[in-house]
Amino acid sequence: MEEAHRYLGREDASLARDAVQRIVKEGRKFGIGAMIVSQRPSEIDDTILSQCGTFFSLRLSNSADRSKVQAALPDSLSGIVDSLPVLRTGEAVITGEAAKLPVRCRITLPEEGKRPSSEDPLVAQNWCKDRNAENYAALTATWRSQNPRWTEE
Repeated sequence: MEEAHRYLGREDASLARDAVQRIVKEGRKFGIGAMIVSQRPSEIDDTILSQCGTFFSLRLSNSADRSKVQAALPDSLSGIVDSLPVLRTGEAVITGEAAKLPVRCRITLPEEGKRPSSEDPLVAQNWCKDRNAENYAALTATWRSQNPRWTEE
């Protein structure tokens, strides 16, 4: 369930949240599993989050989100949460039932052209690009002409 924080939130009483709570609590005896996907684990309902046996945690900078992951770990492994803000794009830490010890791994990116357009912006590279000489004089004149109080001195 992608973007789960949007419909499985702690604050919102909804049919979706109630149904998913029941599925994650009772579904295992019928062989049903669920994958809850969110960039904001702190906004997911606690009952639903407590039923998650394995966490694939990608980069998390928010302390509230990291504390939700930390709460799912044994006390002896809680230090692994400190590495979450510095993970690179595509890196994850796997914890829980699927991994006896926390595992840091790199997730293979989809082929070029099949990726969603959600890449991190390339800020530094864009700053270094040569810029065309813009006609700032014309732009400024147009901008100033929109303010009737501006007078040229």
